[in-house]
Amino acid sequence: MAPTPLMTIIPPDVNIADLQAGLADDGVVAPPEMTPQILQVVAEGRDKGYDLHFVVTDKVYPRITYYRDIATELQQETGGTVIVLGGNYIGSASDEFSRVQLEQTTDNLAISNPPLAAHQMLDRMTEQTQVPWTVVTLVLILVVAVGAAIARKLQLRKGTAARRAGSPAAGTAAEAAVPERTEVDSSQGDNRG
Repeated sequence: MAPTPLMTIIPPDVNIADLQAGLADDGVVAPPEMTPQILQVVAEGRDKGYDLHFVVTDKVYPRITYYRDIATELQQETGGTVIVLGGNYIGSASDEFSRVQLEQTTDNLAISNPPLAAHQMLDRMTEQTQVPWTVVTLVLILVVAVGAAIARKLQLRKGTAARRAGSPAAGTAAEAAVPERTEVDSSQGDNRG
């Protein structure tokens, strides 16, 4: 048996060795009337390339973290994904799905119907798109860097233009150009009349 992770609490009435033996057989520890339906979910998961294990218990623990702790302890031995469907909550641990994915699958789950809940979890876990966070991060860094470079270039141009406009030679040349245009305009008006 693998060592229990720090801060993992297994309720005293849970026999991890018995649960691991049950999962080793067919991937399911559940009441007999539910086992065939959950075995179908395990088989469907295997067809999709996932190693799923389900434990169904009607126990209601005072701390919902107990279910996750049980799943974590079992997952160390079984590998893949272990889901504990409890009387009032779901715990899960996986080396195939992220913690975020596992938590998202539990929203509005039919917990009172464990076979349906198992199927809903499989569907939700496998239908989620894998977000390539490394790529997203690199793209965001690139966008910020390009934006900073463009802002700096615009700032430098504005500073150069302001210096040119403020120089005496530039002011004289601009003033000299304006009267010439005015003279041309007035002479055009004289030719018409």
